[in-house]
Amino acid sequence: MSTAGADPVDVVELTRLLVRTPSPNLPGDERAVAGVVGEVLTTLGLPAPTVLAARPERPNLVVTLDLGPGGSHLVLSGHLDTKPVGDGRWSVDPWAAEVDGDRLVGLGAADMKGGLAAVLVAAGRVAASARTGRLSLVLTADEENSSTLGAHHIAPLLDLDPDGVVIAEPGGIETDFDRLHLVSRGLARTLLTVRADQGHSSLSGEAGLRNAGLELAAALVAQRDADVATPADEDDLVGWQTTTNPALRLEGGLGYGVLPGLVRAWTEVRTLPGADREQVLDALTAAARHGAGADADLAVEYDAAPHDWLPATRVPRSSPLATTAADALERVLGSRPPASVFPGTTDATWFSAARGWPVLPALGPGLLRRAHRADEEVSLRAVRAAADLYTELATAFCSGPAPSADPAGPT
Repeated sequence: MSTAGADPVDVVELTRLLVRTPSPNLPGDERAVAGVVGEVLTTLGLPAPTVLAARPERPNLVVTLDLGPGGSHLVLSGHLDTKPVGDGRWSVDPWAAEVDGDRLVGLGAADMKGGLAAVLVAAGRVAASARTGRLSLVLTADEENSSTLGAHHIAPLLDLDPDGVVIAEPGGIETDFDRLHLVSRGLARTLLTVRADQGHSSLSGEAGLRNAGLELAAALVAQRDADVATPADEDDLVGWQTTTNPALRLEGGLGYGVLPGLVRAWTEVRTLPGADREQVLDALTAAARHGAGADADLAVEYDAAPHDWLPATRVPRSSPLATTAADALERVLGSRPPASVFPGTTDATWFSAARGWPVLPALGPGLLRRAHRADEEVSLRAVRAAADLYTELATAFCSGPAPSADPAGPT
């Protein structure tokens, strides 16, 4: 299914325009890209967005289309910001949106301005053709730096009550659209602190003088293999695993000549539905103590709320949202991908945790491995297919009966 010839906005050119409108986070300012979205909505004949913003420079955009009586309410969602360029070694201008064959290269091309463009074009198509149900767009700020000013801020404020949410994050693992992600992994963020007596480094051979840095290193190596329990899998999903990632940030020490008195490191655990907060902390603590030794003065604690524990989300395989998405993938792309776990954490956490909405966390063009790196790219075929997929999915879901109590909240 494709109505690309009738589109007033070309989805590939819109992707290029969005990439050429920088919105790196940090520092974080989505006003320019939100302005482009507002202009595109007008061109598509759609309503101007409602703006929800904790700060003027961090707009979140909401648009709701009443398509006709009856049916269901679907939300298509995506974020407006990107990661910063950072110290990646780009071979092209990150904001030039260069096209090389089927590759569109640029910052945010995959994560997720290609998906954002497809959502907008699909919304224009659905508004012009569908006659039943309701479609909303929720386009968020600050997703790439904790969502504090984005989905976490607006989720409790949204007066939507949808029957399902689809987030256009890049979901491809090996190839585009090769998984139907029913789970968004959660995130446990912890801080490991080790203390010792600061002292002259030349005396490190003296009995009883400890090096907090070495004890921290030993504790972190042990945390890598911490016994964090993996909950049982109810749906036989691809990618059902918990991962522990120590030493994502290190802090402490004065430099040459001084044994450090206090050092810290941050560890994250990518969790699954059913994970237990206390069990995770206990496992990381036990591993750290085993690695550093019985004499080490250490503590493991959760990071500051609300980003200490982000719950995983799940949509059951048999839910109307999952089955409609699987049917749409088969109709548009010719195959039904396996049901799976999305490796990352998305805005699904906030929509599900705050409101209990059923959410597909990553059904967008692009490969996850292409995001957050130099020469980020997205396939032009995948972007065009995404517009067709969202059109098919939204039309089918909105025209169907409203689901009854779809159990999709965090567990």
